[in-house]
Amino acid sequence: MTTDGPTPRPPHLHAVAPHQPDEPPYDPAYDNPRDTRTPVQNNAAEQALLGALLTAGTLAPDLRPHLAANDFWRPHHGTIWDAIHTVHDTGTTPDMITVGQHLLATGELQRIGGPGYLQDLMAACPHPGQATTYAAAVRNASRLREVQTLGTRFHQLATTAADETTLTRNIEQAYEDLEHVVTRWGPTTPGTATGFVDLTWLNGGTPPVIDPPTICRHADGHGLFYPGKVNGIFGDPEGGKTWLAQAAIVEQLAADGTAAILDVDHNGADATAARLLLLGARLDVLADPTRFRYYQPDDPAELRAAIDDIVSHTPTVVLIDSIGEAIPMYGANTNDGDEITNAMRFLCTRPADAGSCVITIDHLPKSAEARTTGYAIGSIAKKRMIRGSYLRAEARVQPAPGQIGYVTLRIEKDTAGQLRRAAGGGYAGTLILDSTESETHGITRWAVETQQAPKNDDGTFRPTRQMEAISRYVEDNDQCTQRDIETDVAGKSSIIRAALKLLVHEGFISTLPGPRGARLHHSIALYREAEDDHAQ
Repeated sequence: MTTDGPTPRPPHLHAVAPHQPDEPPYDPAYDNPRDTRTPVQNNAAEQALLGALLTAGTLAPDLRPHLAANDFWRPHHGTIWDAIHTVHDTGTTPDMITVGQHLLATGELQRIGGPGYLQDLMAACPHPGQATTYAAAVRNASRLREVQTLGTRFHQLATTAADETTLTRNIEQAYEDLEHVVTRWGPTTPGTATGFVDLTWLNGGTPPVIDPPTICRHADGHGLFYPGKVNGIFGDPEGGKTWLAQAAIVEQLAADGTAAILDVDHNGADATAARLLLLGARLDVLADPTRFRYYQPDDPAELRAAIDDIVSHTPTVVLIDSIGEAIPMYGANTNDGDEITNAMRFLCTRPADAGSCVITIDHLPKSAEARTTGYAIGSIAKKRMIRGSYLRAEARVQPAPGQIGYVTLRIEKDTAGQLRRAAGGGYAGTLILDSTESETHGITRWAVETQQAPKNDDGTFRPTRQMEAISRYVEDNDQCTQRDIETDVAGKSSIIRAALKLLVHEGFISTLPGPRGARLHHSIALYREAEDDHAQ
């Protein structure tokens, strides 16, 4: 853009440093330093699309379903995309001023290049009416970039020596990522007995509609679990997993649906019924076998018969608690990926193919290395068989009688991508369990809501979850180094460093000099997120 003088700044926005190119960080797991190919990108389309939205903000709701922030090659473009839709969600029309003010308030304005860059985006859009075309170009570049990245990863697998376990895990993960890329082009349609899948829709360029999740509604209206798919919840014991699944059952029973529970953990019929009643289920509905069926198999024959019965009745929701116990009862080796896959096809895929929303419960392992991968106990094959949503439940405040429990729900896998799109990212919401009237009125009120991220007193983000994880790690690993913490505690390095700095500054952790200039860390006081006033 050429002017006769300095670029004018919009009112109410502070001047900031000139825009600097913003490139994705190097990731050794994905980037091959010997690969000099330029990643597929369409910077011009990204700029034109954002410029169209800043010029004609009323286009925002129509374009939102086409893209997510991570479809943009340049991270600051994804930030601007999110800001535009956040402004629109407040009832304000997005434009250069309103979006700039939002970015200024969130501390992102300088990172994206300042208000001058927003003006540059508007100038880069030749025709706002072509916004849909620009969005399609951005998404196509994102798809091709994913394919290019997968090609690099498969090449690395073929040229990198690894032990058999690591190689198998990496190959399975690569195939899962490939499946995700294919899914973004559109779901497969039912084939014939030969396994043939009709992909003629590709010629028309318009993929079939992907149905969104509708089971267990968030307060915003979208569901967490997909009907006719295998979904899953995993986490620590007493982390709220079963509460969430049973809430989904109560919701569907209240909507005249049906449900079944396959209780392989043997929690007991009385205890299960009592929990469902506490969540609001009606006594007459639970007592009606045409509406609710409870199975507690003791051996492989009973387990198979239970699945056959479930498939014949096709309940709206089927809860398998837990899949970690069901697989060995079926007779499969929990260390053999092929056997796990075959077991889950029988236990989970059959009811899902019949039309049920299948929800599996699974547990996190105790080892720190395994916990950081996001996989529950056993092979990655279990995660691979999930065709709906796979949520990680983390109890921030344990549910208990007379108290309000908070369970954070994070998206570990979303095959169709509709939950992640509706949620706006990897945070699916928080399950709130209000048991303050459980003893007087015999009911626990529940809801899934979006809660604002904890903030420090100065308004900056407070990484309370990582702070607790670091505190627990230092408690168990006295005099560990910062490198130890960044290696073993899950999370982005920048967030881990910020969380550690807060723990040291607030007196939860002390440091002392170590060998070769290292700083060693020692626990002084226990930090727990549930006790942090900033997190309430």
